[in-house]
Amino acid sequence: MTPSSDTEIKTPDAKSAKTNLTRQQQLQKLLSRKAGATIEQIQKAFGWQPHSARAAISMMRKAGHTVERSGSDKGTVYRIVKGV
Repeated sequence: MTPSSDTEIKTPDAKSAKTNLTRQQQLQKLLSRKAGATIEQIQKAFGWQPHSARAAISMMRKAGHTVERSGSDKGTVYRIVKGV
């Protein structure tokens, strides 16, 4: 039996490859931006409550990342500092 012409073989594209990142990798990418990320931005990106976002940042610290916290007019901004 041969596959019909209606059947397509799906290959991963760039968008689906991007979504294959773990949440920890996605958070690391967010926090590695030059501007960093606020708790509100993390909440919106992952659908988390504030305490879950803070716990995830704490887990990044426990994993060995240096996470810097600074204040801004948008609220507290968290970012991963490289080379410290």
